[in-house]
Amino acid sequence: MSDDLAEGNLFVELQVSSWPPAVTQTLLRKSDVRHGLTIRAKPSGRLRVELQREGYEPVIVRTAHLRLRPPGLLRLNVAWRGSEAVVAAGGAVIGTSSDFAPEGVVAPAIVQETEAPLDHVGNEHARELRRRNAALMLQRIAIDEAEVGRWFSALALQAQVLADLVELVREGRRHHLPGLVGEVARLAGGERPLLQWCAGLVEAPLPVYATTAPPAHTGTADVLIASAFDVAPARGPQHELAVDLDVWRRHEHAWLGGRALPVEAVLLAIDAALATPPVGQPLSEEDLTIRAALGRPSAAVDALCAFATVACDLARAVAAALPAQKN
Repeated sequence: MSDDLAEGNLFVELQVSSWPPAVTQTLLRKSDVRHGLTIRAKPSGRLRVELQREGYEPVIVRTAHLRLRPPGLLRLNVAWRGSEAVVAAGGAVIGTSSDFAPEGVVAPAIVQETEAPLDHVGNEHARELRRRNAALMLQRIAIDEAEVGRWFSALALQAQVLADLVELVREGRRHHLPGLVGEVARLAGGERPLLQWCAGLVEAPLPVYATTAPPAHTGTADVLIASAFDVAPARGPQHELAVDLDVWRRHEHAWLGGRALPVEAVLLAIDAALATPPVGQPLSEEDLTIRAALGRPSAAVDALCAFATVACDLARAVAAALPAQKN
């Protein structure tokens, strides 16, 4: 920020994981002795920007409704003069506290969408975290090369089992769907999934490719499941954004009842819904809804099969990386 609190501007980058958020979310909060800036995202698709300066009343700017393409970065310019402020993105004004329009900013155009990067900003962090976790684990327990080799052999076998289940489900044998979902959850979900553990040992990336268009935030269970697992093994016209698997499984996604859950939690909820319930315990309404959506040919079944195939491809690539690492 400028030292002159009466007039200045600030450029900020905000990471947007989903849009619009299910509940109000604070995207940025920064302050020091003399000034502060808070930016919140609203379920309506607007931003609320509050500028605070020593000796001045707070200035609040509420933006227009934005149509963003998450996950990605939103770059904003917050400019102010006296008691007036403006927020711009992509060179166009998206909100003002009055009619204030600084030089170099086009007005009164409204930004409807922002350009998403081709690679998610959290990819390298996820890869480094896997590497560190694997290194710390090896420091705590004594493991020889033979044991490591068995882990990678188990990963390759698990990938083959999952591939076989995908083929059976796609042939119409949907009674294998619970097994398919369970294998995906064990392979790539939970606290210590085998795929991520082995990937950390060989420092392998785990890329999946997602759409840059906003996912569905309302709809039937079929629609919500299909959009939660809409990823591809390679970049294409409908799947342009490279996202690490660990970033994707923690991505907040709309779910039944108007809630937002990480994709991993959605996967585990489906796994639990399809499992055989204990004797005498009735299925919940959510479990029944999930079973109904997956009990017939649907986009949700297709998406789960596609997601499982992507997990298979990643597991095979990681399993094959061990010999290359040793040579």
